[in-house]
Amino acid sequence: MTRPAGTGSEGLPNPHRVGGMTEPVLDIPFADAFQFDPSPTFEELRENRPVARVRTLAGAEVWLVTRYDDVKLVLADPRFSRAAVVKQGAPRVALAKPMPNSLTTTDPPEHTRLRKLVSSTFAHRRIERTRPWVADLSAKLADDVAAAGDGADLRELVALPLPIQVICQLLGVPYGDREQFREWTELGYSMRMAEKDRVEQAMTELTAYIDALVTRKLANTAAPAEDLLDELVRAREEGDRLSHDELISFGVNLLVAGHETSANQISSCVATLLRRPDNWAKLVADHSLVPSAIEELLRFNRFSEVGQLRVATEDIELHGVRIKAGEGVMAALNSANRDPREYENPDDLRLDRKDNKHLSFGFGPHFCLGAQLARIELQESLLALLRRFPQMSLAKPAEELKWRRVLVSGLAELPVNLG
Repeated sequence: MTRPAGTGSEGLPNPHRVGGMTEPVLDIPFADAFQFDPSPTFEELRENRPVARVRTLAGAEVWLVTRYDDVKLVLADPRFSRAAVVKQGAPRVALAKPMPNSLTTTDPPEHTRLRKLVSSTFAHRRIERTRPWVADLSAKLADDVAAAGDGADLRELVALPLPIQVICQLLGVPYGDREQFREWTELGYSMRMAEKDRVEQAMTELTAYIDALVTRKLANTAAPAEDLLDELVRAREEGDRLSHDELISFGVNLLVAGHETSANQISSCVATLLRRPDNWAKLVADHSLVPSAIEELLRFNRFSEVGQLRVATEDIELHGVRIKAGEGVMAALNSANRDPREYENPDDLRLDRKDNKHLSFGFGPHFCLGAQLARIELQESLLALLRRFPQMSLAKPAEELKWRRVLVSGLAELPVNLG
């Protein structure tokens, strides 16, 4: 039997005392997760319990912060550590274990060193050079959609192959291996308890795959650099460089995030627009709105049903709640992006929203290194579809579309009619 969110073995709320009062411990993801409409649970917590106790899939009880300013605080304040999430006994959000020695699991000054070593490869101007190629690839994938006709699944034909091909090109991963690492990366973000053993095996095999790739590149440093891993293998910065383990962690994280996150967001953005045909028509009529529309869709969509985890390094009080050193704190980006304290009418989709400081790429030292690449993929894939299929529509009601239970929310399908 599946127990309701926030209940114990007897079907009663799990209690936790906050400020002398007993409050229920909620299971996260919540019961209203994985859908288009905003979460009533996140709204209730944001307004009435901005620091709440939740239990993760991995069984850890952590604090959840849901307001915009509090999420920014947790993501940027050094008292909330990312490095501590890989220590023995640290709380976990999901099934896959976070990797040590990576950008995502270090704090300054070690994080600063790693970020400096890889930042030039992701410089805005340099990543922008990929735009024409991504645009051309998007147009070719739109051809595949046209060939499939009505009922074509945009997830399978566009949302998945686009970021896979891009990340293969950037990392120097053989495209012929795409089906294998696609399975690994999709499992890496899984939030299905039934897949726990498969998740651990997938991440072990993916790590071994990237290890072998790095080893080959380290043995061939005399050859010209053709991709990001080649450059990082050869990189020197005042006598410093990424270690073998750091190169592996970088490759694994980039492959998983660069593929899975972008694929889910491409599907979510298109589906959200097609739920309201007037929004699709507005972009068909004015392609110049696409950049602001993508930023708004990144804010508006339920980017994640959980949040980014940190561990408090000292006792901290927030909204009258004492967070103790060693306790986990989860920053809910999804909820922060709908906070009316930051956004006017946050539940309205405004394709021309100005000064949109959404948190979908994070905030602070761990702001997403690949944010500009993701923006290019989202913008160019959407533009290709708008140009080719101005009358596109959903092939089934949005409410009937199936969702994947993953860390970064995504549809399992996106069938469309081409018009």
